[in-house]
Amino acid sequence: MSNLPDTFVDDRHAILSIAIKPRDTIRYVLTTKNLPYFIFVGVVGMFGSNLISFFGQKFTGEYTVGEIVYSTFMSSFLLYFVSTLLSAGVLMLAAKIFGGVGKFKEMFRMISMTMIPYIWILPMVLFWMQFAPQSFFNIPYMQPGMSDYILQFICGTLIIIASVWTFVITIVGISEVHKISKWKAFFASLFVVIILIILTWVALL
Repeated sequence: MSNLPDTFVDDRHAILSIAIKPRDTIRYVLTTKNLPYFIFVGVVGMFGSNLISFFGQKFTGEYTVGEIVYSTFMSSFLLYFVSTLLSAGVLMLAAKIFGGVGKFKEMFRMISMTMIPYIWILPMVLFWMQFAPQSFFNIPYMQPGMSDYILQFICGTLIIIASVWTFVITIVGISEVHKISKWKAFFASLFVVIILIILTWVALL
């Protein structure tokens, strides 16, 4: 019976199994996957996350949707490494405060796995941008209709769910990597969020 979780995860792709077995999946990939796997997952997830940031942005037609998608994909490589390295380092230090024993390498790989929910919704975002740009972007010369508002609600809800699940995976991942309770992992991540808010507030002064 002790091998059941690993067998369960092994029978599915980690990108799918993490939805229902996040702890077992994280444990499985940390022990079986190499670094290129985590980089691939992280970059694709970062690509999806970055595309979402264009929602509601003003679209003047200076650049085509294809050019926006391409430039976002290329910039996702740099953003992935910078954000993942910083997040892994800060979260590792925060977890140490609560008695964590994890290593930076494991944290880096775990943070990469937290991007998976954005991979789930990436096809939806690409379809949305291409076929209903008036509901995705703020286009001054195109007024959205009722169907566009419905689409915004549906897609927006899925994006919120993906964002929440990313946070859940982060909590579970910190708990697994550092061998601490989920509550300690939650407060470690909350501590980091508070620090980031304070630093952002100071920078804006």
